[in-house]
Amino acid sequence: MTDSVNELPPELRAFLHSCIESIEQVEVLILLRGSERSRTVGDIATALRLTPAGARRDLETLTARGLLDVHVGPELSYRYRPKSPDLGRYCDLLAECYVTARQDVFGYIAAKSRLAMKRFADAFNLRDRDPR
Repeated sequence: MTDSVNELPPELRAFLHSCIESIEQVEVLILLRGSERSRTVGDIATALRLTPAGARRDLETLTARGLLDVHVGPELSYRYRPKSPDLGRYCDLLAECYVTARQDVFGYIAAKSRLAMKRFADAFNLRDRDPR
């Protein structure tokens, strides 16, 4: 990570580490946070140019983490509604940094993703069976 990424507030880095897996999830969260209405998977997919499957996965993840509320009707719809004041405060901080330091936010998430992929790949490295 670059030094500027390390300048993100520690509480934002902790929130991103624990609740956000991708840049797409940030964009879904920011879009819903700025909207007063519920949105369907199709709405989100169209607005952010995501596949419906990707939008659904991100919406379900953010809902499971207590950031969105889901309404069951003829079609599922999602609305920004953090389950706690602390989650709301972290989302506010994310929204602020999304405007003022977007590259730092995206850089942190990208670095976190690369590290997770490296750890996953390292788990499959075969050790030399003949230690000669």
